[in-house]
Amino acid sequence: MQNFRMLAIAAAAVFVSGAAFAAPTVFNGQATLAKAVSAPVDATVSGVAWHCEADKCVGSAERYSSLDNPVKECRKVAEAVGQLTAYASRGRELSKGSLAACNANAQAKGGPAETAQK
Repeated sequence: MQNFRMLAIAAAAVFVSGAAFAAPTVFNGQATLAKAVSAPVDATVSGVAWHCEADKCVGSAERYSSLDNPVKECRKVAEAVGQLTAYASRGRELSKGSLAACNANAQAKGGPAETAQK
């Protein structure tokens, strides 16, 4: 009986902690455009509001939940605002190789050849 009670407590703890990992979090991201925009650009990408001025973009969302890795996030942003020379989100900055993959995938998916003006 004691073993059953301990097993039930352990199972409940795993269930509760799993829900905490799936909870939406605040998102903050930064990107640098390969070509500066002449006027401010705003785009919403996967629920994240991106604002670009000159060659800098900042993305934020109060509640963000995604299974996308940073390269896929980068690709979606590049599709919306143009080729990037830097991308960082959730405390991680993309390497040059990952950034190259991001931009190549964005163009392959039909992203803008040059920075979009939205």
